Amino acid sequence: MVDIHSHILPGVDDGAGDIEESVDLAELSASEGTTVIFATPHVAPLQDRELALQLPERVAALQDAIVSRGLPLRLVQGAEVYPDCGVLAALDAGLPLTLGGLGKHLLLDLPLTAIPLGFEQLVFDLQRCGITPILAHPERAIPVQMQPQMLEPLVHRGLLLQIDAGSMLGSHGPAAESAALMLLRHKWVQFVASDAHSPRVRRPRLADAARVLTRILGLERVTELISTNGRRVLEGEAIPTNPADYSPKRSRWRMFGG
Repeated sequence: MVDIHSHILPGVDDGAGDIEESVDLAELSASEGTTVIFATPHVAPLQDRELALQLPERVAALQDAIVSRGLPLRLVQGAEVYPDCGVLAALDAGLPLTLGGLGKHLLLDLPLTAIPLGFEQLVFDLQRCGITPILAHPERAIPVQMQPQMLEPLVHRGLLLQIDAGSMLGSHGPAAESAALMLLRHKWVQFVASDAHSPRVRRPRLADAARVLTRILGLERVTELISTNGRRVLEGEAIPTNPADYSPKRSRWRMFGG
């Protein structure tokens, strides 16, 4: 499995507190079958310039610790970027924010209570720069839970979506689980990731989510969500999409091929 969203870097945000906790989290992820993890700490471009500049060095140090533990796990640089007005300037300045540092995909944080002002324009501006935005955990955002159709114009224009494994397992509540299923039914989702924070709180559980989703979607689709598309990001490749038009009455039978 390829995990494109994880707070595994130690001591930089609300994720792993120290390097021992980070390596324990890596060990837990590897035991579940994950072979690649993108380290994506929260970064606000207007405030976190110094942190952003340190990301390659911090990732390399943690990779060394993971290798020393003997874990077959590759760590890749990334960030979960707050979608403020500083994103484009930060990228123009060369801050290493894109996934894998390839300048092809950018993981955008989504606040849980409101869609930031100018978000739609930011998506379009990134696309004009040749960067494909990936929206982190939209199913957990209250505005999306209440009006999922607000995402329809964006997904039809190429915005990619990533849902959290925990949402499929009830960890973020029934509203998030329901929204995640709705997004999956409409084929708006391209990634399922762990959004893991520590070995104890918000554990990876990507394998558990894959088992649940396989019963609903089938193995081929789940492999795409947890492995194939992540490897495409790793190689800087385009992610194929085929979003359906929004319908509140769209049945599980029709979308899941029953």
